[in-house]
Amino acid sequence: MALQDLQQECRRRAAKKLAATLQFPDFRFPTRLSAEQSTSDDLAELHAAMIPEGQRIVDLTCGLGIDAFHLARKSARVTAIDLDPTVSAAVEPNAKALGISNVTAVNDDCARWLKNASAGSYDICFIDPARRGEDGRRLFSLHDCRPDVTALLPEIFRVAGRLIVKMSPMLDIDAIIRELPGTQRVYILGTQGECKEIVADVRADFTGEPEIIVQTIDQPDFRFIRGELPIAETFGGEIKPGDTIGEPWPTMMKANPRAALSGRKLHPETHLWLNPDPDFPGKLYKVERIEEFSSGNIKRLARQGLEASVAVKNLPITASELSKRLKVKESATSRLIGCTISPSGRLLLFLSPLC
Repeated sequence: MALQDLQQECRRRAAKKLAATLQFPDFRFPTRLSAEQSTSDDLAELHAAMIPEGQRIVDLTCGLGIDAFHLARKSARVTAIDLDPTVSAAVEPNAKALGISNVTAVNDDCARWLKNASAGSYDICFIDPARRGEDGRRLFSLHDCRPDVTALLPEIFRVAGRLIVKMSPMLDIDAIIRELPGTQRVYILGTQGECKEIVADVRADFTGEPEIIVQTIDQPDFRFIRGELPIAETFGGEIKPGDTIGEPWPTMMKANPRAALSGRKLHPETHLWLNPDPDFPGKLYKVERIEEFSSGNIKRLARQGLEASVAVKNLPITASELSKRLKVKESATSRLIGCTISPSGRLLLFLSPLC
């Protein structure tokens, strides 16, 4: 592909994800893959907020360098390492295009680089292991990703006292804490519609219980330590028109703080809350109508020309299957949720958004 065509295609595809970076006309994409796999400006800014000013940072898998550039604006210096020579060669020119002068690019394997680095020469190691195999298959285990961060821990902590690891949102939080001893904080990052990633903040000398921090872009942070949450939970409750239903942001559902959320959870495995407080960390809906979830009702409702955004919570059917059976036309102005309530009832909730 011609260089000009590559730039036009990558800029078009990354226009939303890299809106801030692409305000600089001289920024260049070295490869299509580096554009596809780069973090967004919004998420990179959340990563930069995790570090204090004036740190010495090494990004062990920098790729396009978006994280490295955001980190550099707060840091004393950033060393950006990448195995791909084409990608690595673009880092320093792009830093210059963004007005950043404290980024040094290194074309090397990060495991080899760590072995040769001086002890204590950095404050923070930042790493985003590859989440896809050579066959394009998604990788979810830290051990399967490349590099294997767990195997590099001794060398990482020889070079720096702190490690920040970006991971797939599909990873289990308990497994992360087990595999990364010294995890002080676990960040769950995303938008109002999607959990994007999990980030572990690991310290060489930390031994306590980690804090879970949920950061949904454009929403307040939600923080908790599991051992400090209330033990008791209440489930169920009669639902009636006019009630409020809270549907947590995807980041909150991943964090699963349970009793820390206000209102009554409809069922232990149904992530909906009845009549929560106005500051509930998720979408709030007003209950307009309630129907029993049954074959007869579904056939009757399918003749009504329903328009809604369909979701299911704790039902043996997918949202697309339910939408197809109900012959629903997609609409952003109403919500239809099929769900199980405690102890065994199943309902179709017709909802309108409150915020």
